[in-house]
Amino acid sequence: MAEIRLNIDDKFIEELKKETGIDKASQLTAEALTFYKWAVNEARNKRVLITTDEKGGDIKKVVMPTLEMAKYKK
Repeated sequence: MAEIRLNIDDKFIEELKKETGIDKASQLTAEALTFYKWAVNEARNKRVLITTDEKGGDIKKVVMPTLEMAKYKK
């Protein structure tokens, strides 16, 4: 298993933990990486990631340079 060390602002992590109800930074990191892996797989499958409000309106495309690069990786 890989060990990852991150230097992230404590306030940022504490806000995320409070907003999600996750109490451990390691769990928060694991969940974030799981979500990111899913997003990369979607991009590699040429899918467009979007968000909407609860009624399906106010559509916004999720844009990240690394997701765009993932489209072209084999």
